[in-house]
Amino acid sequence: MFFYELLVFFIGLFILLFIRRSLKSVKNRGESFISKLRFFEAVKTKVAFKSDKKQKEKALEGYNQRFSIIRRTILIIYVLIWILILITPLFDRISATFVSVIAAIIAAIIGIASRPFLENLIAGVVITFSKQFRVGDTVLIDNHYGTVEDITITHTVIKLWDWKRLVIPNNAMLNKEMVSYTTKDSYLWAHVEFWISYDADIFKVEEIALDAASRSLHFARTGVPRFWIMEMDKEGIKCWVAAWALTPTEAWYLKIDVRKRLIQEFKKNGIKTHAFNLDGVNEHFFDQDCNEKE
Repeated sequence: MFFYELLVFFIGLFILLFIRRSLKSVKNRGESFISKLRFFEAVKTKVAFKSDKKQKEKALEGYNQRFSIIRRTILIIYVLIWILILITPLFDRISATFVSVIAAIIAAIIGIASRPFLENLIAGVVITFSKQFRVGDTVLIDNHYGTVEDITITHTVIKLWDWKRLVIPNNAMLNKEMVSYTTKDSYLWAHVEFWISYDADIFKVEEIALDAASRSLHFARTGVPRFWIMEMDKEGIKCWVAAWALTPTEAWYLKIDVRKRLIQEFKKNGIKTHAFNLDGVNEHFFDQDCNEKE
C-alpha cells in the first residue's frame, strides 16, 4: 500500500507540474495576441471618448480574470481526483452503500443548483482552449456584425459596429454558426454587387468598376481588382467588382467608396441601372429627360 501511494504521489506531482506549465503557456499566448491588437472595432471610428489603450487594458484584465478562474478550477478538480486515487485503498473499510448515498446526494444538489452556471463554465473553458474565436476577432453572428470585445467565464460580449453590445451565454455561443473575418488572417476579398441595364455598354461598365476599386484608398494594393457578371435576369445584369482589403474595417470602407464612385460614374456616362427596366414608367421618364436635354 505504501508503494502504491508513493507511486501515485510522484506521478500525480509530475502531471500537476505539466498541467501548470501548459496552462501558463496558453495564458502567455492569449496575452500576446491581445497585446498585438490595434483596435477593437468592426468599423474603425475617430471619436473623442474612444481609447484603444483602455480597451486593450480592459480586454487583458478580463482575459486574466477568466483564465485565473479556469486555472484554479482545473487544478482543484485535478487535485481532488489525485487525492481520490490516493485514498482508493481505504474504500474497503467504508460501507459502499454509505459512499453511494453521499455521492448521489452531492451530485443531485450540484446538478440542480448550478446546472446553468456549470454549463457556461465548461463552455467558457472549451472556448478558451479551442480558439474557435478570440477577443479582437471580427465576426458576423445572427446577422450582427461586430468584434469580440470580451469572453468571461460565463458569457461572451460582442461589440457591434454601432457600439451596441450583444451578450451571449458561452453555452449558446458554442452552438452558434458564425462567420469569422480574422480567425486565420485579416485579409478580405471585398465585393460590391450592382445591377445594370441590358442597354449599357458592358465593357465600359467593367472599365468603370475596375477603376473605382483601383482608385480607392482602402484597396490593399495586393493583386488586381476583378469584375464578374454574376447573373442575367429579365430585369437586368447582376455584376460584381471585388478587391483585396487588409482588414474588415478597410473592406467596409472599400465597399462604401466603390459604391459612391460607381454611382457618380454611371450618372456621368449615362449608364442605366436595372431599375429602369422594371416597368415602363421609369423607362418613359428616362427617355423624356434625355429628349429634353437634346
